[in-house]
Amino acid sequence: MSHHQAPEHEPQEWDVHTGDGVIRAVSPVPQETWAQVLAADPAATAFHMPQWLDCICRVGGWQDASRLYRTGEGRELVLPMVRRPGWFRALSLQSSFPPGWGTGGILAPGGVRPHEVDMILADLVSDGALRTSVRPAFTAAPAWPDQAPGVVHIPRKVHVLDLEGGMDVLWTQRWSRNTRSRLRSAERRAEQAGLVIESGHSPKLVADFYGLYLRWLDRRARERHLPPAVIREHGKRAEPLAKFHAVAASLPGTCRILVAALDGEPVAATIVLLHGSSCIYWRGFSDKQTAGPLRVNQLLQLRSVEQACDVGCRYYEMGESGGVASLERFKANLGARERPLAEYRLERLPLTRLQDQLQRIRGAVESRLTTGRS
Repeated sequence: MSHHQAPEHEPQEWDVHTGDGVIRAVSPVPQETWAQVLAADPAATAFHMPQWLDCICRVGGWQDASRLYRTGEGRELVLPMVRRPGWFRALSLQSSFPPGWGTGGILAPGGVRPHEVDMILADLVSDGALRTSVRPAFTAAPAWPDQAPGVVHIPRKVHVLDLEGGMDVLWTQRWSRNTRSRLRSAERRAEQAGLVIESGHSPKLVADFYGLYLRWLDRRARERHLPPAVIREHGKRAEPLAKFHAVAASLPGTCRILVAALDGEPVAATIVLLHGSSCIYWRGFSDKQTAGPLRVNQLLQLRSVEQACDVGCRYYEMGESGGVASLERFKANLGARERPLAEYRLERLPLTRLQDQLQRIRGAVESRLTTGRS
């Protein structure tokens, strides 16, 4: 049963004029309709569930701005989206979805079609928001254009492991000899060390996971010669503990947390999200000094892949790597391959260009601080 919250305001309706005629749009999306379209889209992921949008609103302070489009062909399309509250429409920010909350995009029975994407993009361009960003999943990427009028196109990529055929095919055909050797070595080392892995969505597992995240932040501060307290505070704002408690509680059958412990002390943890054909590796952190020699991270990936195969998932999506070469190698060594996607930004002002400039300045400052303290 869906726990999608009631809208904070009355639904709005308007006409969208297209080359094929006029279609009707509604926002926010009625709960029952969303559930029907979600079930009819074979590429839907956990990020497309209405409960996921509820978590974004509850934890991040966003509002439900989802949209339902009823086309002249009798199809119903859902765009999960959230909006930053504001007094002026021209200053509002909309996203499907915000950074840290995964991919969004359009849900449609049988999958979205290119002309439907064009129609919705045209509606968003005319919307009047300061910025609207949409980042569809890799499975929907073929329906989205490389260029569109008034849209900033930002190429991205994710690593995806093909699960077709299940574990037998992975072991015998898809994983290389080196990959199989590393995974078997991880299993042996874990058994010899007495490593214990617990899986679930309990508050304790959330706390164990978050503790490892905070330790990862501390290590990152040391490696970059930056103030640990500053890095911790920034990390807590970016990824608050309430975020993971909300996801675990709202999606108990979807969210699975795996925590590996040695002598009762957590040394590595991952969070995966299972829905439909996709299992998404959402987050993972570890105590590098302890988990590294035992290859615990590889072992948790193996257990996550096994769970995905057990429920019949077709893809194991490992997300973006942010250009970090070591992370890309880790995913590639597990058999994941790069799959293209993109983010689409519709802006009234050149915000993306300004953000890029600020990012370069920030990088230069951090580089100077690091050089000065090394």
